[in-house]
Amino acid sequence: LIHGGVRYLQKAIMKLDIEQYRMVKEALHERANLLEIAPHLSAPLPIMLPIYKWWQLPYYWVGIKLYDLVAGSNCLKSSYVLSKSRALEHFPMLQKDKLVGAIVYYDGQHNDARMNLAIALTAARYGAATANYMEVVSLLKKTDPETGKDCVRGARCKDVLTGQEFDVRAKCVINATGPFTDSVRKMDDKNAAAICQPSAGVHIVMPGYYSPESMGLLDPATSDGRVIFFLPWQKMTIAGTTDTPTDITSHPIPS
Repeated sequence: LIHGGVRYLQKAIMKLDIEQYRMVKEALHERANLLEIAPHLSAPLPIMLPIYKWWQLPYYWVGIKLYDLVAGSNCLKSSYVLSKSRALEHFPMLQKDKLVGAIVYYDGQHNDARMNLAIALTAARYGAATANYMEVVSLLKKTDPETGKDCVRGARCKDVLTGQEFDVRAKCVINATGPFTDSVRKMDDKNAAAICQPSAGVHIVMPGYYSPESMGLLDPATSDGRVIFFLPWQKMTIAGTTDTPTDITSHPIPS
């Protein structure tokens, strides 16, 4: 998913957390950006929230409408309420005796693996040198004559397939290493405080009949306090997710 984070907006409102709000606002902007620049890899996806108690209907409705409002001009489509019968048409496995209705809102769905490949191919097309299976061993620094400070001007890299090492020099170095962000930052400053908390999420791939082809399901409050979703993906259904702190590894495994 590419989303602003309905739950983050809830936390921002309940805790009056301006940083959470700014994060949601920025994420919604990035959602719109991805949908615009990569329409062949991204698409709006309606997501249904089942409602099991009558008092939850106005509560979630207000929250989702605020989500639409925060998105502003980047709102994909307006959210709406579904009756119990219509909700069961989309997801017949819901608890029929307790269900009172549902709310549908829109977020984005995105093929991140293909997007990574598209970025690399586009960069190569415009003259960039691209390389896979490369590891940063250390950062190369050079003293700035104006400030007298050491500035990063490249990296010592290692081909993990052959073991060969070589230097790559550049005027600007961007640290876009995901969960490895802090390890690269510490190459620049060993006393740098950690800013990234790695987490492990497990998804289960299920047969496609567990969800309609054009709608997902989100249950924001399961019996064990987690969020669970069912999303259509590549003619299958993805269910999840767990979200637990973990150690950084190049080869994550389900737990």
